[in-house]
Amino acid sequence: MSSKNNPEARGKVTELRKYNGKPVKPVLFIKRGVGRYIAAMFENGELVIDKITQLPIAYKNI
Repeated sequence: MSSKNNPEARGKVTELRKYNGKPVKPVLFIKRGVGRYIAAMFENGELVIDKITQLPIAYKNI
């Protein structure tokens, strides 16, 4: 039996997704009237905004 804290026993780390060739990471987006969901954010801290709705794009849609 191995320890549950053994890093080698953990699952494989998933690769960050890319939007327009730039890596994005998941962040929690909360806004009254819109709700809360996991949105995509560039590594420089800017949210990935949909041009039509002017809201952040969901990370799962990338």
